[in-house]
Amino acid sequence: MFFINPFKGLRPTKEKASSVTIASTDHLSEDMKRDLLKKNPWSYLNVFNAEDQKKSKEQFELMKEKSIIKKDKNLSFYFYKISKENFSQVGIVGTAKLSAYDNLHIRGHEEIFFERSQKRMKQMDNLNAQIGPIYAVYPDNKMLNDLVESELDKPSVCSFEGMDKSKHEMWVVDEEKKISAICDLFNTINRIYIADGHHRMDALLKLSKIKQHQNPDHTGDEAYNFFMIAIFPTSQARILDYNRLIKDLYGYSPKDFIKEIKKKFKVEKQNSSFKPKRSQVFGMYLEKQWYSLELKEKPHQNLFHIINLDINLLHYYLLEPFLGIGDPRYDNRIDFIAGFHGLEGIEKKVDSGEAKVGFALFATQMENIINFADKRLTMPPKSTWFDPKPLDGLVAYDFE
Repeated sequence: MFFINPFKGLRPTKEKASSVTIASTDHLSEDMKRDLLKKNPWSYLNVFNAEDQKKSKEQFELMKEKSIIKKDKNLSFYFYKISKENFSQVGIVGTAKLSAYDNLHIRGHEEIFFERSQKRMKQMDNLNAQIGPIYAVYPDNKMLNDLVESELDKPSVCSFEGMDKSKHEMWVVDEEKKISAICDLFNTINRIYIADGHHRMDALLKLSKIKQHQNPDHTGDEAYNFFMIAIFPTSQARILDYNRLIKDLYGYSPKDFIKEIKKKFKVEKQNSSFKPKRSQVFGMYLEKQWYSLELKEKPHQNLFHIINLDINLLHYYLLEPFLGIGDPRYDNRIDFIAGFHGLEGIEKKVDSGEAKVGFALFATQMENIINFADKRLTMPPKSTWFDPKPLDGLVAYDFE
């Protein structure tokens, strides 16, 4: 086996691709989900949102029975282009062995929510399939990038605009010569970094161990020892900010809260919404007013694990000492809002009373991710929002 391998993907027909696939549920409001569930019986939302596991499994099997989704006959790689506004990225979907994560050829960078990982594991175990890929990035490789680009002039197997307003296109590559070339090129890459999908990764590792114990004839080559991964060049990945919402001021009045945080931050009123343009500067929205916050002093040099990571700086210097926020994985007074919602998303949440104060952050940088992953350190949950990202269901990997 190679580092990255082809597989026989389970794909929707060209006509059904746009209606079967789903974007990250963070893109969808509850009203949008309900509307999709009613209008589109073949959406994967009807699999994920089924009332119980039995109905979920039945719906998935029905999609196969009715040929809404079909398994490719040949081992294939899948070239996947995602375009949004003036931005595009092209990656390769294949499979990797789970042991590549254990031995650090594939590295993660973010902590997870235990309950979410468990939910993912039960879902995949029930379906005996992985519906959405792990989204990862690889150090740019000109030969690999050129090989991918050479295929894009050919007709794609699907092309449509998704719910996330991105254009999604896919090409199936099943020629043995090209498959061999892709495998060989990936073997020259030492490390791949997970961009999005840490909960799925954790769930897949747990599920694989369960299946190993259940199989007395386990060899290590079974399908459950592998996982589906969509890998894009590092230079093509785009990271947006991932902002914070706090439900109350921990007993402070707005006036007293601002007075307190001035002990650590330079606080200035802004005439309009404020989006940080560099590290160690934050935006704050409180009582229909935007402020800029800048640390008065440089972070302590002995805090090596938080230096240059704004999410940790905000937590260490403000959220914890002044607002009493504990571990963000378990504290129900903190919420998260992805950068694609814009600063108006923060304003809407605060103005509606869902949150009392919102904080806008400078987006985590790719070098931060690689640095943390290489040092085997983890960032808090919801540290990075990659946009656009692969859809769930455009190609799936079954464990059969």
